[in-house]
Amino acid sequence: MQASSRARVLYVELNLDGTIGGSYFSLLYLVSGLDRERFEPRVVFASPNSLIDTYRAAGIDTRALKPRVPLRAGPLLRPLARLINFFTAKLHSVTSVVRYFRLLRRERIALLHLNNSVDTGSEWMLAAWLARVPCVTHQRGLVRRSRGLHWYVRRLAAVVCISAAVRRDLEAAGFGYARLVTIFNGLDPAALKVTRSAAQVRAELGIDPASRVIGMVGNIQRWKGQDVVLRALAALRADYPNLCCILIGAVSPNNVEDIAFHRELEASIAQLNLTGRVFLTGYRPDVPNYVNTLEILLHASVQPEPFGRVLLEGMAQRKPVIACRAGGAEEIIEDEASGLLYPPGDAGELAARIRRLLNDDAFASHIGEAGHRRLIDVFGIRRNVADTEALYRSILGIAS
Repeated sequence: MQASSRARVLYVELNLDGTIGGSYFSLLYLVSGLDRERFEPRVVFASPNSLIDTYRAAGIDTRALKPRVPLRAGPLLRPLARLINFFTAKLHSVTSVVRYFRLLRRERIALLHLNNSVDTGSEWMLAAWLARVPCVTHQRGLVRRSRGLHWYVRRLAAVVCISAAVRRDLEAAGFGYARLVTIFNGLDPAALKVTRSAAQVRAELGIDPASRVIGMVGNIQRWKGQDVVLRALAALRADYPNLCCILIGAVSPNNVEDIAFHRELEASIAQLNLTGRVFLTGYRPDVPNYVNTLEILLHASVQPEPFGRVLLEGMAQRKPVIACRAGGAEEIIEDEASGLLYPPGDAGELAARIRRLLNDDAFASHIGEAGHRRLIDVFGIRRNVADTEALYRSILGIAS
């Protein structure tokens, strides 16, 4: 391959429920920052979503596949529907490999980059192997399974780990033989546009101008710990009668567990006497406007977070952040220096750290400024893009 030619890189986002999460934005920042004289990015989504137009506006060739819809039936015909779905899923898997193989060849893809994890996208991995196209897989979460994956992982050109915690998890799961490369997610603070004032957002939500506001960004899922935030807020209610909390995040319409958890949160708000003090916004395309409204950004995952990109969003706006002492959050935040850490799931300890920041404006401001500097130095998008491009060059044999 000549150094003067552009390498066409196909990125595939494999999330099927259409709920927009951190992987979508991390990919957006990466493909937007690539050196277009060396690389030509193209993006395929496994299902339609509302962020596709943003990708296209950034000049990225972007498309969405039509997801397979399983057959549904009533109780009497459900066993037959399951049998039909089993065989159609197997057939769909085989035909998908053929379609993906043809796409890789037809569009002269030099490198395939899967955006989610080693335990998804096996059809794409197989198609790439058959087409002799090197395949890179991002590992954005912790491994859910390992059985049956080793054949595919051994044929990957590299696995990009978004944190040391993710890399250690892969090694513990038996994938240490793979080319594991740690590249932190990156963020460009300039890309987070604040288009409405904090006063406007408060007015929209019905929050009194005199209220103090904290909040959290994250899809409504049990492991994200929104219930921990509610318990911490209840513990602070008496001492801070004007303290409000904004919970920014979507509820997947296709996930019954997430829907049930959302209902539990609504019930807890009433039970904890927090009505009028907690605001669930649902999905918001303008998250920076809501982060701008917060005094403190919270992170409350009760399971180890693979990374914690929402923390970077707070640091980008110089907000003091509080996060769980587990997983990738420990790599992002230096406790007592660029943020505060607390034991996962401990509402009392979370409340204590919120109290500390609310009572000491100077310390809160110091933490916010230090977090912003750490974002620029360690987690800036330029470093993320440069490290990723270096990996591509080494795989494709492109000179620096």
